[in-house]
Amino acid sequence: MKFYLSILFLLGINLVVGAKPQRLKHVVMITFSANASDAQIKEIDDSFQGLTKIPVVKGYEWGTAVNQKDATLRQHVYAFTFDQASDLEIYAKSKEHQAHIKVGANITAGVSAIDYLLNN
Repeated sequence: MKFYLSILFLLGINLVVGAKPQRLKHVVMITFSANASDAQIKEIDDSFQGLTKIPVVKGYEWGTAVNQKDATLRQHVYAFTFDQASDLEIYAKSKEHQAHIKVGANITAGVSAIDYLLNN
């Protein structure tokens, strides 16, 4: 009996290990400096949009942050979806991303990012 339970346990582990990887969401929030012009901000928005050409990017959305504590802050949020966590490294090392991270550095007051695995 213990032998059969052990086999079932190992089969269960194998099913979990063989399960489809969880998708990953990579979210970046940029706070623009007060002297950032609309044209400069659009250049950053366009640069983020251009990253969707990287093959591991499976989804993209962006928008402006709603900040109820300080309405003068200009913040944009960009979210990318990847099929699996390991795709983030491929994205980060791509020539497109390496060029992108230099765009608009002089007009950003802050950058933060968070990555999380999707449960659905």
